[in-house]
This record gives sequence, structure tokens and C-alpha cells, in this order.
Amino acid sequence: MAATSTAPTGAIFLPHALKRVALVAVLALLGGCAGLGTFGGLGAKRGETPYGAYLAGRHAASVNDPQKAAAFYDAALRGEPNDPLILDRAFMAALTAGDIDRAVGLAERLVAIEPGQRMARLTLALAEMKSGDFAGAREQISASAPGPFTALVGTLTSAWAAAGESDKELMLEKIGAFEGRTAFALFRSYHQGLMLDLLGDAAGADEAYAEAMNASGGSSVRVVEAYASFLQREGRVDEARLALEGFLAFAPDHPLVLDHLARLSRGEALPVQVRSAADGAAEALYGLGSALMQDASSDLSEVYLHLALYLRPDFDIARSLLAGTYEARGRWDEAIAAYGKIGRASPLYMNARIQTAMALNRLNREDEAIATLRRLARDKPESIDPLVAIGDIYRAKENYAEAIVQYERAIVLSGAPSERDWTLYYARGICFERLGEWDKAENDLKLALKLSDDHPLVLNYLGYSWIEQHRHLDEALAMIEKAVERRPNDGFIVDSLGWARYRLGEYALAVKYLERAVELQPDDPTINEHLGDALWKVGRKIEARFQWNHALVMDPEEKRVRLLRTKLDFGLEAAEGAEREAAGIGAAEL
Repeated sequence: MAATSTAPTGAIFLPHALKRVALVAVLALLGGCAGLGTFGGLGAKRGETPYGAYLAGRHAASVNDPQKAAAFYDAALRGEPNDPLILDRAFMAALTAGDIDRAVGLAERLVAIEPGQRMARLTLALAEMKSGDFAGAREQISASAPGPFTALVGTLTSAWAAAGESDKELMLEKIGAFEGRTAFALFRSYHQGLMLDLLGDAAGADEAYAEAMNASGGSSVRVVEAYASFLQREGRVDEARLALEGFLAFAPDHPLVLDHLARLSRGEALPVQVRSAADGAAEALYGLGSALMQDASSDLSEVYLHLALYLRPDFDIARSLLAGTYEARGRWDEAIAAYGKIGRASPLYMNARIQTAMALNRLNREDEAIATLRRLARDKPESIDPLVAIGDIYRAKENYAEAIVQYERAIVLSGAPSERDWTLYYARGICFERLGEWDKAENDLKLALKLSDDHPLVLNYLGYSWIEQHRHLDEALAMIEKAVERRPNDGFIVDSLGWARYRLGEYALAVKYLERAVELQPDDPTINEHLGDALWKVGRKIEARFQWNHALVMDPEEKRVRLLRTKLDFGLEAAEGAEREAAGIGAAEL
């Protein structure tokens, strides 16, 4: 067992009790554990002893079940209430599970043993901020052990606590610690703008917001929202509108920005981004949680988002992001619960309902998913999004005819084709192709290609389809090469290039691209089958059979199963003959 916690807290010694756990584990493997039992003996079920509960908690945490992990660690603490490692694990599990009140209590116990424990000090500081004790919050951060964690999170929290005390000089001193540090430039300018805005320093806020806009290139929705709200309150409505409209170049359908533009058109006040110092600290935690979303191996993104929501329960964008972290980890029930807390009045409500439906679908609750989207379509008759989502569900289930019905309803609603509609025609084109209605599919895919300005996905699908049909081979190859140039790490697109080379009889070159495609997308049966075919053509028949067998265990389409078995039993030529016979075409046409 490791001698340190996986939480970002610094070293924690391995207690005597847990050294004993390691011995128990070794003896258990040897089948000789008698005589070591306490707390019910080693014959007890896992979870009935502090040690068993601790190990069960570790397992629950490893399979992304923080609620169960927290419950097991709490059970372990009842037997070993002062064990620092169990206490640390229980504290982090409570944070990850979103039980912040429980985490605060555990943090108080933890700092009594490990005074500099950083995350515990941060949690206690936020509890102080929530209650309005800003001096107490700064004291908690000051007691935290130094390190990168304290340099960023602690500094922002201390600065917001100073703003809560209306101590502008101290606030500027704290936030000024980021001056000249390029990595923190956007955090500094954005939060300095928010703080000065809260303290009523309009000139200082304007300068800091403008710096943040410049640092982000106008692509940060939170910076744009905050600056637009500030500009409107300063009577600079046209500038506010320009800032919001500029963001639409990055995300044309962002619901928050569209909501703000609609409010401006109606002459309504835009929401103030930060209404209190606690809101500001929540904003900092949200930003950190968002930045850490890319690290799927870490729970810190969830922890920061839970802490943000502890300070600001109505923080819908943080709640939506938290639900997204659950989706990324396959925790669909938790995602549904999180999205369910976003109310109808929120600009993010429709997105929350659509994502709820998609999560239901991932749980094989297709009827509920479709019903959710149909209700949303009735509630929002002007929006194509629920219809597209229904179409996507049907398409994923290979119900292409019903998917086309939904896409066509969306196309009618969207009006004349525009650049933003390319995905509609692309999706409908795929469905037509799968149903064998190639003329309709080709028309849709060509239109999607034009509207999307040669998007790699459309280049790939149309080019691949032409190659499969032995049509427009030179043009198709050029299209796929262009797609690969734009997305060199997309396994499906690289596969298309390899298969194009195969169809042209360039088998050695095909192997090169298809091996790369399998590296990029190792779990796709079609790519593995393609590589097997190419390997066979260059005489590497043992390797070819390995790839075909690999494809066979990956749940390929039913029609491919028979052909893969034929390849394995009789070789590629026999399978090609069977395929030609089934299709009623000659060898030269295949």
C-alpha cells in the first residue's frame, strides 16, 4: 500500500494499522490469515472491518463510485477515527461525492493531524467565505502548506476574501502575485476585473476586463458575459452587443450568449457575473474545474465544481459542466440527476434536457429518451435541436428511416440551407446511404460539403463511399487525402485513405496507412478487417488472420461476421467470391 494519499496534499505517513492491512493481504493470498482478526475477524465480509471497509472504499473510488467510496471510508473511520490516511481518503471521497458539509467536518479533523493539508484548508476557507468570515478564510489559506496548489487556488481565494472585506489594497496585492506569470495572465486579469467591478472601481474594472478580452481573444464565454454586463451597466450597450456578437464566431449557438443578446434587444438588464465575494471564489473554482476537464485520470475537476456549487448553488454553467464530467466517466445516472437541477428559466435548460435524453439512451432507456425529447420539441417548437437529437438516437440504433423523418422536420424548420445546417444534410445523407438510396445520399453529402467548406468528416464519408462504389476514384482519393491532412490523428479517416489505396491495388501503401489507423482506433472491427485484407494481399497471411480474428470479437455488423469467418477458414479470395456472388457483380467491379 502506498505511503501517501492520492489527493494533492503532501506526504502522509502510513499508520501502523494499515501496515497490518498489507500483511493481511499477503497472508490472504497464501491462505494463512487465521489469528490476525480484530473487528470481527478476517473471516468477516469485506466492509465489516475498518480494514475491509478501507479496501472496499479504495475499490469503489477506482471504479468511479464516490458515493460508495465515501460510505466505506466513513465505516472505516468508525473503527479507526484518528487514522490520518483513512481520514484523508474519507475527506476526498466526501468532496468528490459532493457532500461538502461532511467534507468540512472531516477537514477540521484532518488539519488537527496534518495542519498544512492544502485541500482541507481550502475547504475550510470556503466554508468561512460562505458564512461571511473573510478574515477567517484568509487565515485558513495562510495555514496551508506552500506549493503550486496554494500559489494558484489559495491566492485567488485569499484575493476574493480581501474583496469580501472591501480591502482593495490587499486584494490587489494578492492578485498581483500573478503579475508577469504568463500561464496565469487570463486568470489574473479576469478576476481582477470581477473584483474591481464588485468594489465599484469602474475604470479599473474596464481596464482589467479589456486585458482579459485581449488575452482570451474574445473566445472565453465567461469573460465575454462579464464584460458585456459591465458595459451595459456603464451605458455602453452597443459595445456590449459587439462583444457578445464577436463570441458567436467561435460558438454560433451558445445559449448563454444568445440569451444575453435577446435581453439586450428587449432592453433588459444582463445578469451580473459576480454578486459577492463567495460568487467570485465560485467563479475561480469553476474556471479551474473547467481547465482540468481534460485530465480524465483526476477527480480534481469534480472536486472544484462541487466546491463552486457549494458556494453558489444556482451556478448552472458549473452544474452543467459537472454533469459533463459524469458523462465522460460513464456515470449516466449522476449526469441525469445533475442536469435535472437546472431549472426551466435557465438558458441552459434545453441543453440539459437534451443531454438528459442522451444519457437515458446510453442506459438503454430509449423510450424515455425519445419521450423527453418529444416533450421538449413541443415546449420549444422553434428549435431544431430536439428533433436533431431524436434523429441522432434513431440513427445510432440503425433506424435510418425514422431518423430521416426527424432530420427532414429539422431541415424544414431551419429554412434555406446555410453554413450552420451542414450537419443536418450530412446526417440525413448518411441515413440515405445506409438505406441504399445513393442518389439522395450523394446530393445531401455534396451539399453538406459545400456548406461546411470541405469539413473532414464530409470529405471522408463522400470520398469513402465513392471508393466503395469504384466511382470518381481520383477525386475521392484527393478528398480523403485532404481529410487526413486536416485530421491526421483520426483513425477512421486514416482508414479511409488506407482503404482507398487498397482499392487502387496499392497494397503495401495500404498496409502503411491501415496499421496507423489501427493504432489510432484499435477497437473498431472494420478497420481491423481492412488491415487484415491488406496484410493478406502482401503475403503476411498469419498476421492477416490475427486481424480478422480480432475484428470478429469486436461485435461487427452481422453481415460482416459470415465474411470474416470465411476469410479465417478459407482465405480472402473465398470471401471475395462469396461477396461478389451475394452482390451479383463480377470480379472486376469489386
